[in-house]
Amino acid sequence: MSTPFSGSLKALRESAGFKTAYAYYHGNGGNDVFRFSYRMYLAMEEGKRLPAFKYLPVILHALRLIPFTEEATRLTSSWLEQKFGKSAFEYLLKPMLRCTPPPAFSSPLHKAIQKSLAGRKFYVSPEQLEAIAGNETSHMCWTLLSNDKGEWTAEELAGKAGLVKSDTAKALEGLAAAGLLKKGRTGKYKCPMAGMMIELPRQNMAKTAVKLRKLRANMIAQGEEVYSRRGILRAEMEEFANFLPLLSLNLSTAQTYSVTKRTKKTAIFGVECKVSVIREF
Repeated sequence: MSTPFSGSLKALRESAGFKTAYAYYHGNGGNDVFRFSYRMYLAMEEGKRLPAFKYLPVILHALRLIPFTEEATRLTSSWLEQKFGKSAFEYLLKPMLRCTPPPAFSSPLHKAIQKSLAGRKFYVSPEQLEAIAGNETSHMCWTLLSNDKGEWTAEELAGKAGLVKSDTAKALEGLAAAGLLKKGRTGKYKCPMAGMMIELPRQNMAKTAVKLRKLRANMIAQGEEVYSRRGILRAEMEEFANFLPLLSLNLSTAQTYSVTKRTKKTAIFGVECKVSVIREF
């Protein structure tokens, strides 16, 4: 049975790249993050249960939706419609939401890119993130192998990347134990997710996320900057927030240039975007 909320929830979950309700719930940390059971979540998607309003923020966050944007507002509006009825929503609540911003992905090209990239995503679990951020060697091994479809021994990878062999062996074992790599019969490791868009968990990982940001920052700082562009503008946050998904999509589009086989011209690139509030003015 489909309801306004269940229909919106399922559509947004699929749009985010989660093929099943199970992948969405457990891929985002399960009960530790949502604070409700998988059975309860499934009932939400099946239209059998409407979640308490307090659960909407974590549901939105796990969908990678940004507050104030059209998609986030759509899900919240569907909750209000189901909670208070279509008639009350249409006549009393919907008029209050007429300032809803337009969809961020307005052009056919952006919509096509978003749909294409959604099918190529791999969502890292909180446990897997711990393995990636374990130390500098683990992070480097994951960075390299998640961008390569080849098979590597610890000795081969250490020699190519300038790492310590014993540290590399431990890192590869840890990543394999976390389900991020597969070890073949010959003792070589490969990454099944190589070439996919890697999405990290958004909730309940504050300490690990800080550690991962430092590892990434250090790795990028050691590289050579080949392009940089910055700008300063004045805007209203509620309007400007709808630009952020588009900014994120444009950054993700870089993934379409990725290759998973080494050539004489390939390199590992660091790509990032950043928006900062300088001060209220």
